[in-house]
Amino acid sequence: MSFSANLSLPYIQASQAQKHVTHNEGMRRLDAVVQLSVTSASSATPPGSPVNGQRFIIPSGATGDWAGQTGNIAVFEENAWVFLPPAVGWISFVEDTAKPQVFDGANWVELSTTPDTQNLPLVGVNATADPSNRLSVSSPASLFNNEGNGHQIKVNKASSGDTASLLFQTNWSGRAEMGTTGSDNFEIKVSADGSSFHQALVADSATGSISFPSGVSGLAPAALTGDLITSGYALARGTDLVTNGGCGLGNAYNFPAELVFDAQTAPDLRGAVCFTGHHVGPIAMNELIPVDPNRAYRLGAYVRQESVAGDWSGYSEGERHQQYMGLTCLDADQNVIESKHHMRYYHGGTDSLTTLAAPLQPGDTTITLTNSAGWNESSADANQQGVIIFGYKDSDGRGYAHYSRLVEAGLFDLGQVNKTTHVVTLNQPLPASLGNPDDPSGIWPAGTSIANSGIGNDKNVVLEGDYIPAMDSWYDASAHIGGIDTSGTNAPFNFAPGTAYVRVFWQANYSNRSGGFAGHPDTGAAHKVWFAGVSMQPVPLAAMSAAANGSVDLKIPVSDFGSGAVSLATATRQIEAV
Repeated sequence: MSFSANLSLPYIQASQAQKHVTHNEGMRRLDAVVQLSVTSASSATPPGSPVNGQRFIIPSGATGDWAGQTGNIAVFEENAWVFLPPAVGWISFVEDTAKPQVFDGANWVELSTTPDTQNLPLVGVNATADPSNRLSVSSPASLFNNEGNGHQIKVNKASSGDTASLLFQTNWSGRAEMGTTGSDNFEIKVSADGSSFHQALVADSATGSISFPSGVSGLAPAALTGDLITSGYALARGTDLVTNGGCGLGNAYNFPAELVFDAQTAPDLRGAVCFTGHHVGPIAMNELIPVDPNRAYRLGAYVRQESVAGDWSGYSEGERHQQYMGLTCLDADQNVIESKHHMRYYHGGTDSLTTLAAPLQPGDTTITLTNSAGWNESSADANQQGVIIFGYKDSDGRGYAHYSRLVEAGLFDLGQVNKTTHVVTLNQPLPASLGNPDDPSGIWPAGTSIANSGIGNDKNVVLEGDYIPAMDSWYDASAHIGGIDTSGTNAPFNFAPGTAYVRVFWQANYSNRSGGFAGHPDTGAAHKVWFAGVSMQPVPLAAMSAAANGSVDLKIPVSDFGSGAVSLATATRQIEAV
């Protein structure tokens, strides 16, 4: 018997008896493979009650009647399974996945239904594309979404003189354009008629500077047009150096976010700011206050701590917590002046400030001093085993005798200061950061002021770990600061050398820590402390006198109502009931 070349259909032979048998065999094969659609290509077990004519592609690992027929097409005919081997290129629709598969000669593989969209000459989405607009979209909106992170839209041009821009039109006439048009400068330009464009903004590609070729208006907020300042600002400032100390502008203007405006609890003021919960570290106003450090000032605020229900008898201060409030000093460049930038080590009461007896440069491993009597030979604190060189200059080129940012801790170890030869042996080469910026090789000449570094605390002028005397009551906390501390001891009531500005800071609920802290209870995340009437004002009648060590003694006027007398008294911190 002979068969057809592609589907192996049996031919009826000449003079063949029972021609219907051969004919029916061919019909069955045609019925099985033409317009091929199978129930499944993943079922490895024959169904228990197959339907006549039901077809399957047999996967590997099939069992029962299908064993050993991997890849063949199983057709149920006349109560028996018939297996037809596929040819390369046969395609079948798989009903349980609703996807077509193709036989590649070895395996059935899923046939991709995704069209090839690479290098299409034109694409129109609800619109007709043309050679000038090869991508054309007509839609209420277009979305370019991210795929997990960011997203960029790139507009590339061939050369600097070409255009890469976004053009905004009204009825097909240009009204605004932004991009790099004719140069690499970014610009925004506008037009009223689509032909004449005016440059509104140009950003120089080389410098980043912005220009407004057509002019500019409305730079100041609406509230600041006309008058130089708003009436609300003026009211909030009053005669004080601290703007909004009475919370006339709420808390958002210059208070840190941790201090929340509270208009209900305030000592006869517009409002107060409230800190709630556990200590979070230092927080500060974002306002810089310019000061004359040669003068005296009073810094103060009202403060109130709420009571918390509970048995606090096991704690010496009950539920009261330590509060800190003071000033951060900043220099003319608005750099924070830390204590290490002016403090000096004292050994046995002797100041370490001296001069270089020999030049010093980065890479040196020894420092030769004029006098080493005040240098450290007992403290293991790395902050007191360093060097501060008084040769710092600010951005205006101004130098300072007692303030420097040229400081490095941990440069020598105990026993490395020879008090006889006055030579300090370093545990590492002098770092480049301590080089002389005015010398190409970073060399400091002999005679340069130098000291053993020190470390201290911030200027906790008003509250220094103090407790509010009674809960649920307002107290007026105040202190004074004035004069410049050149002693290197971080005198608490003097400004740090180099001070041009100050900023008010707090460490609220300092001892309220999760689980308790230093003999204080954990009073919870809802325990509140309020501050109000934050104020800093000059004290014209204060008296100052330079102390022998370089600090400044400060006395302030104190009045006695009964006698009507006013006298000068040494400045101290005060916490008085309101």
